[in-house]
Amino acid sequence: MLEARNINLSAGTKDLLLNTSFRIGSKDRVGLVGLNGTGKSTLLRLINETGSGHSIISNGQITRSSDTTIGYLPQEISFEDDLEKTALHYVLQANKKLNELSNSIEKLQKELAEPDQDHESQRYHRLIEKFSDASHEFERLGGYTMEAEAEKVLNGLGFNQTDFHKKVREFSGGWQMRLLIAKLLLQKPTLLLLDEPTNHLDIDSLRWLENYMLGYQHSCIIVSHDRFFLDKITTRTLEIYLKTIHEYKGNYSYYEKEKAQRFELMMAKYENDLKKMAHLKAFVDRFRYKATKAKQAQSRLRQMQKLEEELQAPEEDLSGIAFSFPKAKHSGKEVLKLEHVTKSWQQPDGSIKKVLKEIDLEILRGDRIAVVGSNGAGKTTFCRIVSGDLDYEGTMTHGHNVSLNYFAQHQTENLNPDKSVLEEMMDAAPDAQSQRKVRDILGCFLFSSDSVEKKTAVLSGGEKSRLSLAKILLQASNLLIMDEPTNHLDMRSKEMLIDALENYDGTLMLVSHDRYFLDSLVNKVIEIKNGSLQVYLGSYGEYLEKAEKSWEEERKKERTSQKNNSGIKKPASISRQKQVPNKQNNAKAEKLEKKIHRLEEEKLEYEARMSSTDFYSQPEKEIQKNIDRYHELCTEIDRLYKEWESAIS
Repeated sequence: MLEARNINLSAGTKDLLLNTSFRIGSKDRVGLVGLNGTGKSTLLRLINETGSGHSIISNGQITRSSDTTIGYLPQEISFEDDLEKTALHYVLQANKKLNELSNSIEKLQKELAEPDQDHESQRYHRLIEKFSDASHEFERLGGYTMEAEAEKVLNGLGFNQTDFHKKVREFSGGWQMRLLIAKLLLQKPTLLLLDEPTNHLDIDSLRWLENYMLGYQHSCIIVSHDRFFLDKITTRTLEIYLKTIHEYKGNYSYYEKEKAQRFELMMAKYENDLKKMAHLKAFVDRFRYKATKAKQAQSRLRQMQKLEEELQAPEEDLSGIAFSFPKAKHSGKEVLKLEHVTKSWQQPDGSIKKVLKEIDLEILRGDRIAVVGSNGAGKTTFCRIVSGDLDYEGTMTHGHNVSLNYFAQHQTENLNPDKSVLEEMMDAAPDAQSQRKVRDILGCFLFSSDSVEKKTAVLSGGEKSRLSLAKILLQASNLLIMDEPTNHLDMRSKEMLIDALENYDGTLMLVSHDRYFLDSLVNKVIEIKNGSLQVYLGSYGEYLEKAEKSWEEERKKERTSQKNNSGIKKPASISRQKQVPNKQNNAKAEKLEKKIHRLEEEKLEYEARMSSTDFYSQPEKEIQKNIDRYHELCTEIDRLYKEWESAIS
């Protein structure tokens, strides 16, 4: 499908890849990993820009087969030409031919509806013929089916019916990114390039995207800092490390274990080479001036020099730098108490929406809480109320000796644009904090020795967010509230933050879409839904297990409600229900439904199996056998749905 041979890649004067090669095959699901700045996004952009033939890259080349089509999701997007289109119209542009027909039909409809139109004229009859031909062609190419599919994808990504007809410009940047994801999924390219697709998704849409990608029939390369997502979707991992690409035949968890083993072997070889060099040097030093041994000494010297040229110490990804939060006095047992807390917002149409309704909650010392819920449920509103950043109705009482620190999504607004990164940090540091310690913390958050001198005014949004987070970690508190702290962190920085938070001895409240981050830290989950709070005791993983049962019950209710007048249950994924015309078709439809149900149950079993980290510890042949069977099931279910539609039409 796509092959890179001996490519060199650079950004300005910085070399990213040197003489490296890799191959992407049909139905490959690849995770592309590496530290920030190693060139992951640059490589995806390069692959996207390759022509249908081949593209020469310095001294190498990237080739792809003629039938390869590429869909690319970058981290930053521009909708300049599409801002006035509706959300549904935008995603329907996925199919160029259907989009052209749709525009043509819309134009013809307007012409036919003109008030001064002469219905007896030849021009009018020609318009009728063109409209009829375009409509038939639109239907023949699956235009009406695609519209239903587009609505299904938009629903899965969190859009509701009223959103379909909103203009693109009315959505925030995160929701516009979801529109692009929807459009790419509808295009169904044979190679899908996704650069941080989970950054703007909530838990519900993330779960939907995971399930969609598990059934995707083509190849994909994914860059993501969400290790749960990579573990569930990918079956190969490519790591950019030391300016080359290393392959691992498994998901992210497999890669981590295998990389650790490879590192141990590399360290053992490095240490053996050092010992060998020491022996060679000792021989040379002892005998180089002795006539009878001079020739041997020269030979050993050449060996030593050659070994010295090849000698390279393995680079450990984690630098060993760690940080801890400053100690604060212990709070009382009861940290916070909310009674009948209510918060309302005025909607754009003037109506009042209650985001939180009569909330009662007690937070105790040592609680480590995840606040979860779909986008717009009120997570940030809740955190702002608890932190004292927002007014509310009701009562909130702080316990004895509570000192609070809050990392907000808008924290970057407090940075001084005239100060450097280091100056901003030193101003926030306690008097006893050394500059070396502050520099170490900045290093954890991806600020190198040079970048600490940059003015905050010239930092990117991600850099400002990381600096604001680093500042928070310098200040002592016993109640720490963090709203999406990991959005701009790479895997290494995230692990360091987790280590620090694990050792934090205060009370912790976290909002995050990163499931691994939450699962590593929390012992209680607060779910916000429809203005109410539901408290779950236990880890985030345990919450997901409980929630999955609840979600399955909701899905069962939806399936039960989807019955036609004759009482026959229809498959949930079919949006337009039709009457069964006769007993023969009725029986056939029932038979197909049973088969579809059986295969969907088997498909769910495979999805659960493939999402387990143990799945990738099997032999490679067994892994591929399971993946092939999963794709067979997806294909067969699609075929049976089409038969079912024919039976009831």
